[in-house]
Amino acid sequence: MNSPKSVQGNLIRYAVFIVGYLMVIGAKELCANSSKLHIWDLILFAVVTVMTFLLYVYRFKREQRYFEKVNKVSLLDNIKVTLWLSFLIFFLRGLVSYLQVNQYINSYTFQLTYAKHESVSMFWFLIFAQGLVLPFLQVFLAEGFLFNYLFRDNVGSVAILGIVFSGLIFSLVNFQLNVPVFLFDMVFGLIFAWAYLYSQNIVMPLYLAILNGLLMVMLV
Repeated sequence: MNSPKSVQGNLIRYAVFIVGYLMVIGAKELCANSSKLHIWDLILFAVVTVMTFLLYVYRFKREQRYFEKVNKVSLLDNIKVTLWLSFLIFFLRGLVSYLQVNQYINSYTFQLTYAKHESVSMFWFLIFAQGLVLPFLQVFLAEGFLFNYLFRDNVGSVAILGIVFSGLIFSLVNFQLNVPVFLFDMVFGLIFAWAYLYSQNIVMPLYLAILNGLLMVMLV
C-alpha cells in the first residue's frame, strides 16, 4: 500500500502532529502542576486538545483514501483476541504497579505530580487527560501516522521493523527517562502496534491504549 508520495510533505505533517501533541502535553502540565485546578488553565487545555484531536482525525481519514481497501477487524469480530489483549494489558499494568509500590522501578512523572497535589478534582482531570486524551493522540503518532508514512509494505520484515519502531516511538512520547519504565512503555507500544497491524483498524489500538491509560491512573 502506497502512502502519500511526498516524503518531505510527510515529514512536515508529522512534525506538525508532534508540535500539536507537545502543546497538549504542555497544557496538561500547566494544569497538573498547579496546587489547584484553575478554570483558565482547563480552558486552554480543552482548546488545544480539541484542535489537535480534530487535526489528527481529519488528516488520518483523509490519508486513508490513498491506501488500498482491506478487511478491517473490529473489537467484536474476534472477541477472543480482544479479550486476550485486554487481559495482557491488565496483567502488565498490574505488574508495573506492583513493582512501583515495592520500589523496584520508579513512578511515572504524573504520579509524582499527583502525590504533591492530591485531590478529587485532580484525579478526575488525570483520568481525562492522562487516561483518555494522551493515549488517543499517542496511538495516532506511534501507529496511525507512523505506519501510513513509513511501514506500508505488506512484507514480514517491514511489519516487524514497524512494530519495533512504533513501540520505541510510543515509549518516547511518554517522556519517561527511567530505563525500566521506558522498557515497559515500549512493551505496551509493541502490543498496540501488533494490534493495529492485526486488525488493520485504528480502533483496536485506541481501545487498548485507553484501557492502559485509565488503569495507569486508577492504580496511581
